[in-house]
Amino acid sequence: MAAAAPREGPPSVALLVDVDGVIAPYDLPGTERTGWPASSWRTAPVLFGMEITWSGAMVERLARIAALPGVEPAWCTTWGFRAARYLGPAIGLGEDWPCLEGEGGGAFAVEGWWKADRAREALATHAGVIWIDDLIDGWRDELAATGQPAPEFWPGGRLLTISPRPDRGIEPADLDEAALFVHTVIPGSVAP
Repeated sequence: MAAAAPREGPPSVALLVDVDGVIAPYDLPGTERTGWPASSWRTAPVLFGMEITWSGAMVERLARIAALPGVEPAWCTTWGFRAARYLGPAIGLGEDWPCLEGEGGGAFAVEGWWKADRAREALATHAGVIWIDDLIDGWRDELAATGQPAPEFWPGGRLLTISPRPDRGIEPADLDEAALFVHTVIPGSVAP
């Protein structure tokens, strides 16, 4: 089967972002969050008394990437519409981002993980896709164990996957890689 071509017009990059373990790292015993300045970490109530912790420096950097011309950010999370409605205003990021939906919650299956389906769909309409989710590495392991093609073998080679450690979330090197990818796909973009 031939790969779908990106849509006509200037090149664009879809930026698909998960929440738990990515924006909001899990608070696990012994976790050292040294990637972002200690003074940048914030905690706030988001939904029904639930609190999340995130780095303001990370949010600022991710927001600069999301604001680059041609970058089209979207939430790709089990939070669904709640990411834009509740999380976005609390952290100052993504309040106006679309929320990609899917069946199956946070669990993934070798075939048919809804988040992987959204990444494949984005590849059909964008020159490149950055998919950030802490479960990607585990999903890749499942694919390898069953002989299924991993994302790097999907048609086109236009996908950057970033699978941060869930206890650290997105780190500066992850966003360096994302900015470089945008600059490669959209020549002339300025890396933030």
